[in-house]
Amino acid sequence: MASRNKGIQLMINKIEKAPDIPSMVVSQIIELISSGVLKPGDRLPSELEMTRRFGISRISLREAMKLLEAKGYIESQGRKGKYVKSVVDDAIKTPIEGLIQIDHKKIWELLEVRRIIDAEAAALAALRANEEQRRKLNSFRTQIELMGVENLIQKREGGKFYAQFYNHLYEATNNTIFAHILNAISTILRGVLPYSRDKLAKVKNTSKDIYEHHIKILDAINSHKPDLAREAVVEHIDYLERTLKKILK
Repeated sequence: MASRNKGIQLMINKIEKAPDIPSMVVSQIIELISSGVLKPGDRLPSELEMTRRFGISRISLREAMKLLEAKGYIESQGRKGKYVKSVVDDAIKTPIEGLIQIDHKKIWELLEVRRIIDAEAAALAALRANEEQRRKLNSFRTQIELMGVENLIQKREGGKFYAQFYNHLYEATNNTIFAHILNAISTILRGVLPYSRDKLAKVKNTSKDIYEHHIKILDAINSHKPDLAREAVVEHIDYLERTLKKILK
């Protein structure tokens, strides 16, 4: 899961004396997740920072973190810290990834799902994205131009920027449940990307075409035009399906 946390401002209330301090910490963290302040992929503040802000001991905090992990809200990534999980990751991701590994033709079904979900996400983003969310989305343009448009498909880094674009798109829906579901879809997408990229790299001008599709999506979102944003995503998914089917005959 990609990390998107750099200095997230969390409103944490100090916990006064209570019979079950860990449970109170858990409740606050869950509230931050359910309200969308903490999103899938966000890194929690350090242990030192959280003990200071909650006003509790390390023992109580560690117990709270264990409870959150057991409930499936967060995951530990060793020295990197603790990250917010998508609440639907395990429920959706694992069986679908397994299906695609067994039968690559399932990629058509994944594209069918993306045609519906990503298109609606783009339409919502056009209506709801705030300035910071649009800035994140527009960073795709800068990243690809710096890397070289022709390398969007050819380089692994291009695949990372592509997946990151959709993570930002889902966030810009400003719908917490939608964002969790879409984050799981994005995780599956990242698993399929190397396979798709290897195939698409054999087709002339795919990097340029895919880049232009996303500029259309961005322009529609920046112009607050949901119908155009939706159409631009459908155009992109149709292109992927049409191109991959030519290769995978």
